[in-house]
Amino acid sequence: MGIDGAFVTIVGALDAFPRRLAGREIARCGGTLRRTISRRTDIAVIGHGLAEKSTERRLCGLFARIEKASARPVSEQAFLILIGATQTDGEARQLSRDALIAQSGLAARIFDRINLFDVFDVSQPPYGFRDLVAARQYAGLIDDGLDWLDLVRAIRMRSPVSAASQIAAARLEKSDAGQVLMRAGDRLTELDGQHVLDLQVHAEDSLDQMFHAAEEAEADEDWDEAARLYARCADMDRSDPDIAFNLSSVLLQKGDLQGARHTLNRVLAIDPDCAEARYNLAAIARQQNQPDAARRHLEQAIEIDPGYADPFYNLALLEFEAGRPDEAARLWSAYLELDSSSDWAQKARHGLQLINLMKQQSAKPAGDTGLDLKP
Repeated sequence: MGIDGAFVTIVGALDAFPRRLAGREIARCGGTLRRTISRRTDIAVIGHGLAEKSTERRLCGLFARIEKASARPVSEQAFLILIGATQTDGEARQLSRDALIAQSGLAARIFDRINLFDVFDVSQPPYGFRDLVAARQYAGLIDDGLDWLDLVRAIRMRSPVSAASQIAAARLEKSDAGQVLMRAGDRLTELDGQHVLDLQVHAEDSLDQMFHAAEEAEADEDWDEAARLYARCADMDRSDPDIAFNLSSVLLQKGDLQGARHTLNRVLAIDPDCAEARYNLAAIARQQNQPDAARRHLEQAIEIDPGYADPFYNLALLEFEAGRPDEAARLWSAYLELDSSSDWAQKARHGLQLINLMKQQSAKPAGDTGLDLKP
């Protein structure tokens, strides 16, 4: 997949250049830069700065969101290749991903995570001999108890441009204090030498920093601080739908339904094709006992994105509760075509069973059905 026609989200600061310049390059290649991971994200670029700023828990949550969105995660180096800012070196390489994992002893999960931070000469197969040598050293350090994120931080500090080409020629060891050290002969030295780019601070850079701080506050469930920071971001850039959507999500967490609804309407004014905004408006309408409005928003979400499973489920439940079992059955069946394995899929099957029971008994089910709306 190339950049042309793709929605691209950059997560974390890039070493190569500021986000605003990355946005220009993405636009030049025919893509669209967005701030957050959503269902429409095609490519998620993992900036090197993410390793320095994030915790392992937050990164695992990020990777889970990327996977749920069916987005393609790429490293910063791979992104530069996609936009034509750099090229592969042309060196002959023959190792596949599976071969590199098998011969290095790295766990596949760990390999996929550290590979997104360009700790090898290349970020996608085929890999070379230097990558294998480096991978074996990484595996040894992790076997000695070093956390994968600490490893990434140490390697990125040492080799901002090309990790494996330098690491393969050295010998890495873990100190008693948990540091990654490099042995050169009889001497052990710390991994240092991180380069600092002398970049002028721009308003867009300040916005990016504030947005990242808001995301961290949201991840820590500090809803008041997250709302404050997202609101400041929204004041700085009123044309960005991702900022407004994140603000609405935090307002929902705070229980501010009126503020969330107002902000979601602002999202739709900027981006009419945001199905998630319609979905959340439906949830607010439901909480305010407005089933017709909830139904309308869910129908519009389905119209915008027929592959979005969640609106099918909630609309089916609304139809079921309104006494229209045939329409509910159609919608739950459509939901199961999109999601057949989750806990909610099991609930959709339960709903279909209730409808079949109703038809057999020519009666409405009594008592608690065990069904509820998807959040």
